[in-house]
Amino acid sequence: MAEIDQLDHQLNLRIEIVQLGGALVRHQLAQLPPVVLVGSGALAGALTQRLGASRTWGMGLTGVRLLPLVQNVFQVARRLWSPL
Repeated sequence: MAEIDQLDHQLNLRIEIVQLGGALVRHQLAQLPPVVLVGSGALAGALTQRLGASRTWGMGLTGVRLLPLVQNVFQVARRLWSPL
């Protein structure tokens, strides 16, 4: 019984970690305008030649995967073009 309780506790901890990770991703996505996500997905789709009506879901996922890159590019651009 103790082993089951321990495994249950470990499972609950893992569930909490996944939920926190999901909340973090949702928070980060909320910081970006939707056009950035759609645009990055479309750009990635065009670059990988996957652009098409049946690939909309894949483009969205690609946009989400590119989110960290897009954020870094925007941060660099802001630093370069912001007044000193």
